[in-house]
Amino acid sequence: AMGRRNSLGPSVPLPGGGLLFAQLEFASRSEVRSDLFVERGGTQRQLTHGLRLVQPDVARDGRIVAVQIGATRTSLVLLDSTGKLLRVLRAAGPDETWSEPRWSPDGLSVATAHRTHGGMYSLEIIDVESDVARVVTHGRYLISMPSWAPDGLALVFTTERSGTPVLSRATGAVAGAAGVMRLSEALSYQIWNESAPGAPEPSPAQNILTPELSPDGRTLAAATLRADGYHIGVAPAPSAAGTTTALDAAPPADSQALAPGDYHKYAAWHSLVPRYWYPVIEAAPEGGTRFGAQTSGSDVLGRHAYSAYVTTSATAGLAYRYAGSRHALFDVSAYQDYTLEATLPNGGTTQVVGSLLRQARDASIATTFTRPRYRTYSQFSLGIGAEHRAFLTDPAEFLKQLDPAYSRSYTFPRAFISAQWSNTQRPSLSISSEDGLSLAITARERARADSVSATTSTSVVGTVSLFKSLDLPGFAHHVLALRLAGGAEDNHASTALEVGGTSGSTIEVVPGYTVGEGRRTFGVRGFPSASIVGTRALGASVEYRIPALLGGSGIGALPFFFDRSSITAFADAATASCGNSTRFRVCSPAPAIGRTIASVGSELVLSTAILSWDVLQSMRFGFAVPVAGRDLARASAVSGYVAFGLSY
Repeated sequence: AMGRRNSLGPSVPLPGGGLLFAQLEFASRSEVRSDLFVERGGTQRQLTHGLRLVQPDVARDGRIVAVQIGATRTSLVLLDSTGKLLRVLRAAGPDETWSEPRWSPDGLSVATAHRTHGGMYSLEIIDVESDVARVVTHGRYLISMPSWAPDGLALVFTTERSGTPVLSRATGAVAGAAGVMRLSEALSYQIWNESAPGAPEPSPAQNILTPELSPDGRTLAAATLRADGYHIGVAPAPSAAGTTTALDAAPPADSQALAPGDYHKYAAWHSLVPRYWYPVIEAAPEGGTRFGAQTSGSDVLGRHAYSAYVTTSATAGLAYRYAGSRHALFDVSAYQDYTLEATLPNGGTTQVVGSLLRQARDASIATTFTRPRYRTYSQFSLGIGAEHRAFLTDPAEFLKQLDPAYSRSYTFPRAFISAQWSNTQRPSLSISSEDGLSLAITARERARADSVSATTSTSVVGTVSLFKSLDLPGFAHHVLALRLAGGAEDNHASTALEVGGTSGSTIEVVPGYTVGEGRRTFGVRGFPSASIVGTRALGASVEYRIPALLGGSGIGALPFFFDRSSITAFADAATASCGNSTRFRVCSPAPAIGRTIASVGSELVLSTAILSWDVLQSMRFGFAVPVAGRDLARASAVSGYVAFGLSY
């Protein structure tokens, strides 16, 4: 392989060595552009930025001709060897395209395919110095893929005058007395058979594409399209023998009108109107059942998105994201909720006469800067928020009988900052990320507003995941994966780092209803969540992932679809300690604190679409065997589980 590419365009040899090619790259968070790149010695360098260039070709003096994509049109541009724009060679109008430019061997002319509004195609030769163009052939059928003979006196190209791609040759093109001939059927048969020996012969001259003459002019190479993809074949270069075809009559005047229409500035509000609602029915913290509804919406361009819910017990929430900026995402959220803090007994009896509820009102704002690239992804986020806590009882008069601390309200401001970088690959049909690493780090600071100096706490958590593919039998690569995680909190921490549990993701079955435990930083399968808690934590996991079956089948027209499966063997281990913290109430007691828990096991991973034809979910059916620290937690000798999403 010459190198890794983001697109399927060909590579063009450069004078003095190296390759020139066009490929896609992100110009911003929401914009993808095609630009020119140069590769020398295995190192790629981007030559242009945001110019929307495709199909480049290089003259012997290093000048570049390329197609520039515009709104409803494509033009031809000239650049120097450094990628600097020299001039527009041909500016296209609405519904007009110039494509597939090829320099003549002497570097004086460019052959190019041209389509005008109304569906007239032509093959033209443009003199770069005088800007004069000569039409080699034209017609109301596709004419494409020109290639020069080494002496510059002929062109080989394809036409679809007969309905399928047919090889043709124009002689005397430079002299302006072009004669167009259809190449012999025997030539096409030979290319077809060379590309796939023993294959049935095609219909005469069909499906022969991208012809190219060798530097000595003796051999013609071309691609053929078959049911199993593209093949490359070769044949001796065509002679002057062939069926000569006269040029079509002059094209009639273009009477096809451009598409009419009125244009106005985009407005998002109409498409933001809620289109649905789902009921919320759940247990109320004070007892009984609370009812409500939730909805969400977004505009057709994805610039605005929101979700909201409200219930009868005065709980409500709203989250909004603005994605209309080229470089950042902005998130705002607010909610009010109630949780049961304790039940209130009648004196020293077990009779429950009331409830102590904690009211939480939370608001936050955050911004995320992303830098997506085809081979890397970077993200940086920061945000602030505050939680306001108050307590109330049901019945209300019981609050006066409790500790005065419950009669106060508390505000907890917070801030966070996080960064992420990844260069992992995920090819088609792969079973997980491959060949790269992913880094993430998050720092949080939290305090109580009435005693900031005494309550400010800081925590830092970081992870690194590494993936290596192995080219072993199966429909996809085998993958060896390793994940390391570490975290630390200071002495004022009021929460803890939790070790144990099964890591995965959540799946929204229907809007507002999710299943799955979610992501765990220090997960150890086979152990309950929070088996050990502390202010310091370390964890590691290694997995060997093997492709099993490739499905691609559904159940009739029902929204259930099996895609692929894999088998995973894993080993997990983690530990937590309290460092120098004096706040032991957030840490596990001895003998658990400072000890390591570990497990081994296996999983069957199914990639399926449930209640959807478009979005795949991973379901994991596994078992885990604790091998260290089982005595520290209530862990079974062997435990089975179901999880969603990959563990990392």
